[in-house]
Amino acid sequence: MILSPFPYKIFIKDRIKPGVVFSTPKFCSRNADNLHCKNFYKSISGKTGYHICPYGFGVDYVQLGNNSVIFTCLNIEKKSDRKKVQKNLGKQEFIPRLPLTEYERIKNNFISHILDNESVINIEQERSKIEIEKELLDNTIHEIRKLNNQLKGYISKLNYHTQNLRERTDNIDKLNLDIYATTNLMSIRLNTYDLEVNPELNLNSSPKEIAIYKKIEKIYKCLSIETGKKQLSVRLEGNSYNSFFSSDVIEIAFFIILENAIKYSPQQKNIDIIFKEKNDELTLTFKNWGFRPRENELKLLTNRGYRGQIVKDNPDLEGRGIGLHLFKIICDTNNIKYNIRIDDDNYYQDNYRFSPFIVELYFNNMIIGDSVKDNTEDPE
Repeated sequence: MILSPFPYKIFIKDRIKPGVVFSTPKFCSRNADNLHCKNFYKSISGKTGYHICPYGFGVDYVQLGNNSVIFTCLNIEKKSDRKKVQKNLGKQEFIPRLPLTEYERIKNNFISHILDNESVINIEQERSKIEIEKELLDNTIHEIRKLNNQLKGYISKLNYHTQNLRERTDNIDKLNLDIYATTNLMSIRLNTYDLEVNPELNLNSSPKEIAIYKKIEKIYKCLSIETGKKQLSVRLEGNSYNSFFSSDVIEIAFFIILENAIKYSPQQKNIDIIFKEKNDELTLTFKNWGFRPRENELKLLTNRGYRGQIVKDNPDLEGRGIGLHLFKIICDTNNIKYNIRIDDDNYYQDNYRFSPFIVELYFNNMIIGDSVKDNTEDPE
């Protein structure tokens, strides 16, 4: 831990660490997972200087040579909202309001010390990276627990129906499919985590013949519960009879695109998946209605951690801006060309502008065959 006088972060995704003089306000500790706070820190990524958080506290993004530190939870004249800070501080908390000149003096003394001892902040960076990876793992485990609870619910219903076999068996068949879809979805989510944590190992896995159409079918069935919640229809148009030689991780690329389509589609809309195959070439198109990004944002969507402004401003939409970045890496590694574009059509709902969001993938040099066996085993 660096001996910072003020509460601080090394990375945007860090938990706030207390200062040795000024501790972290209890309000800020309680709201560490607040979506408004998370979105605020994402919005200031790389932007040095002073900022004010949604709850009035000052934040100072400071560059330290090749490193950076974010001083936060600050109560400083001209850089914090006095009324909001007072409202959010407990009566027993000692976080006095500092004159700006006094804060600058303390900060500059600390910076001089750090620049003279650069190894200290390098060690802190490594520690922070480990903490972020641990939080990512915790979030993944949390998702698995949620899916597991769904699974238990389906099993309970299945047990009930097997005890009353005089009923039609449609209910049993449907529950079996839901259980199968949920277990597959758990596997895909875990594989996505593996790819994010250790991309080199997963991207370099042995390539094999993969039937694209069957993979897509499998993934949209895995997500059928999610599409059902929003009353979305997934429509497959055309077909593909050939296979493509690549690593198994292309399944994750398809999953990312389809999950995003479900997440950002308005209720009761169609998601179209179109196959156009000719000889050894296949064009695969995903098309859904979604929030229309600004023109200058489209080329940034595959940057790691990037989220469009409309999405960041919407508190109901969670995400870390990682999905399309992983999608890009998977496509580049497996020689799959792609294009992300927005169609000209649009309509308005709840003061948001929606347009067709289109992702096109181009597969060349496919392995031609009348029927293709999907050699990929279901992940365990």
